[in-house]
Amino acid sequence: MVKRFKKSLPKINISSQLLHDFFDHIPDVIYFKDRKGKLTFVNKAHAKGLGLEPKQVIGKTDLDIFPKARAARMAQDDEFVMKTGKPIIDKIERATRPDGIDNYVSTTKIPHYDKKGKIIGLFGITRDVTRRVRLEKQREQKFIIEKKIEAQEELKKTKSDFISTISHELRTPLSIIKQLLSLIYDETAGPVNNHQREILVKVNNNLDRLKTTVEKLLDASIIEGKRLRLHYSLASLKDILKDSEEYFQNLAAEKNITLVYHFPKEDIHLFVDVERVLQIISNLLNNAIKFTESNGHITVEVELLEDKVRVGVIDTGIGIAKEDLAKIFEKFVQVVPLEELRAKGVGLGLSIAKELVERHGGEIWVESKLGVGSKFYFTLPRYFTTKVLDRSIKDKIREFLDDNVPVCLINILIVNFEEFKKRIRVGAQKLSQDLKNIITENYEQVFGKVMHQRERFFVTELHGKCTIILPDAGAKEVNRFSEGLKQSIKDYFLKYQINDVFIALGIMSYSATFTEGEAGQAFDNVNVKEIYIGSEMRRSKRINYKTNIQIFLPDETQETCETIDLSWTGVCAVTRKSFKTDEKLNVSLDLLRTKQTLTLPAKIRWIHKMDKLPGESIDYYKIGLEFEDLEIKNRKLLTKELQLNY
Repeated sequence: MVKRFKKSLPKINISSQLLHDFFDHIPDVIYFKDRKGKLTFVNKAHAKGLGLEPKQVIGKTDLDIFPKARAARMAQDDEFVMKTGKPIIDKIERATRPDGIDNYVSTTKIPHYDKKGKIIGLFGITRDVTRRVRLEKQREQKFIIEKKIEAQEELKKTKSDFISTISHELRTPLSIIKQLLSLIYDETAGPVNNHQREILVKVNNNLDRLKTTVEKLLDASIIEGKRLRLHYSLASLKDILKDSEEYFQNLAAEKNITLVYHFPKEDIHLFVDVERVLQIISNLLNNAIKFTESNGHITVEVELLEDKVRVGVIDTGIGIAKEDLAKIFEKFVQVVPLEELRAKGVGLGLSIAKELVERHGGEIWVESKLGVGSKFYFTLPRYFTTKVLDRSIKDKIREFLDDNVPVCLINILIVNFEEFKKRIRVGAQKLSQDLKNIITENYEQVFGKVMHQRERFFVTELHGKCTIILPDAGAKEVNRFSEGLKQSIKDYFLKYQINDVFIALGIMSYSATFTEGEAGQAFDNVNVKEIYIGSEMRRSKRINYKTNIQIFLPDETQETCETIDLSWTGVCAVTRKSFKTDEKLNVSLDLLRTKQTLTLPAKIRWIHKMDKLPGESIDYYKIGLEFEDLEIKNRKLLTKELQLNY
């Protein structure tokens, strides 16, 4: 018997040591209490939380340690456990630590029995669950917000559907009324006198206004319901504007307003939805004419920026109050001070123009002063959206779409290829083959397999265009593939020591609709990314570049903000202040690599109000600054900085 006890003693010692180590090192609070609530054992975590040693805590009650109200609640739980024999499991309570910080704890209390089954105390474990509780609350708040958003989206959809239905229902009777009115006006139904004819003219004018309102309501419902599809085509911006030039000049002349157009010398071809761009211009010009008084002046100016085209509609009208500028593009909002002018619209023209501009990838903004006039500007990308697709590529896309397989289309285009060939000295055929190899290698690296005919279809042509079709590819893989292509192409030109080659990736994917002329066959579910290569597309490389910039204002104050990208011709930055287009000022730029600060003259070329984040109250603007009259030494410093970052 004694021998057996001696053999088991080491095991008991080992178990005791393991248990001792467990209690000492576990971060949870562990304690034993007797029937009177006195602590008979506490671990180090319990004592440390009180700022004491374990031996200083043993023998005390909760009333000796905690505030009276909290100690009373704890004693009530203890009594329940020891009286009923039922445990309390994972009870969450808010508590205040000795250091004054509020937290949440989970407490479990289990009755402690003696050998005869009598309750002689309890075991307790308390764990800090502040992070868990906060996460649960965040989930609950997120769920509530999501439900609210769903309800708002459902309400928006219902409203949009209602407006769409009403608009459709009104169009037919309006057309019939207009036709019947025409029969009376033309005296088909019998003669009319001059007084009756004047009444018919007024009725016809009001019908036209009503028809315009209905069309705007229909457009707004289509845009809001995300049913708008843009039909892109290559078009001359000059031609788009000139198509309506005579009409708007005559409309302005009726109010004795002068309307003039200013175009750049070079032609401007863009990939746009012609009808929708014409709608943007029409909305802005109609507003300008409506709110400009007799003998006023309106100017439509078109200016080429680096990779954008900026169109301005500038009037000498009644202007807009400063406090109304922030809401000018909202739906159903009219900020006109004159009641008779407000009654002539429903406040949809500018909101529709904004949606259409942004769907094209541009920005729209306004600068105005009450009693002086307004300047509405919008931009359109010069290089954007789809290129004309070859018949073979269209047929391949159709095969996938007929099988309900979504397609990602990647276009690689060398801008001004004939001029580019003279610079690269590689040879068109070798360049085509090398691009093909780059595509294949990147595909195998990203997708982990060889490119088979079913999984890809690409065309490399001698005039610098390559199209890659990726059926049923994931967004992450496509992004990796596109970025890899961009970097590999950049490395390719560096390898052959071909400098100043601009390579841009259109990383904003969008759903596009391709139309095939008279056939009207639309290709939906096609995602497009584009990679441009060339030296003529921009005058300089533009790189991602985050640094501090100080803008010195005419009133001798300054605005400090952060840049987004940089080239030696200009910089893009985010600011809390709205500026005027073409405003001249000085900027101080901190260069990251060369550790120098440049002070340069610049001009505001475009401005875009950024969307606010949830809970954000401050307005932020993205601005494009173009450097002016750069000194040679400053140009060299900028070029060196860009080379070090490229």
